[in-house]
Amino acid sequence: MCNLAHPVPACLTTKMPSITSLPDASAMSWKNDQAVVADIFCFLNIYSHGKLPSHCDQRFLPCEIGCVKYSLQDGIMADFHHFIDPGLLITFFFFSPALPPPLGDATHKIPISGFHLSRTSYAVVLRELLEFVQPARGVRLQFYCRVCHLELLAVENLVLELYRKKYQKEPSKTWVCRELDTVLWDFSSNTRCKWHEENDILCCALASCKKIAYCISKSLASVYGVSLTAAHLPLQDSDYGESTNTKMVILDTGRFQVRFL
Repeated sequence: MCNLAHPVPACLTTKMPSITSLPDASAMSWKNDQAVVADIFCFLNIYSHGKLPSHCDQRFLPCEIGCVKYSLQDGIMADFHHFIDPGLLITFFFFSPALPPPLGDATHKIPISGFHLSRTSYAVVLRELLEFVQPARGVRLQFYCRVCHLELLAVENLVLELYRKKYQKEPSKTWVCRELDTVLWDFSSNTRCKWHEENDILCCALASCKKIAYCISKSLASVYGVSLTAAHLPLQDSDYGESTNTKMVILDTGRFQVRFL
């Protein structure tokens, strides 16, 4: 892990690498730093029960959606979360040996059926999501996610663009992905949804969106002259500074990991 007290990577590259097939953020035109910090972004993630065979019209079974509105200036402004009712499930999804085990078995643990919190259909989720992101007149919101097959923007490219705007250079693709994959906030309060928190399950659609916001706040707020608040980072994690304590953990020969306490 990089030293989060000094989040700018030691080496900055002048060429933006190709991270995914998603559109990048370079089309955005910020006139100055104030325009950057005031801009509002939406981070979105959707978890699925599993992937269906190629001959099925519906390839995935969405079961949880998380979304947050965020700006560098105000931190997380609002959040949206639903467990999704997948409707009538195809019988062979449960029993066919040709299908891999449901994704939830190893990740979010959301039951395929009989889950009392899954009360919302696809149509209702879509309508309520659109209502949640409804911007003020004249405001254009951008949607970012880590992995997606929709016409959304890649959050990795947003981080690269924010660094490029300030330094006229971008950090490496590897560094950005490593920062976004940090486990630093996995157990922070008010990050996971209530159900995943109560059942001590780390994979949560809402948490994945909030952790993107935390990462950007920690890495870029000071760069743009923004003071961190409880809206930028979990309350107990918001007071980072030079006094941050670190502990070296030996994993095996030649490898180590720095943990922030």
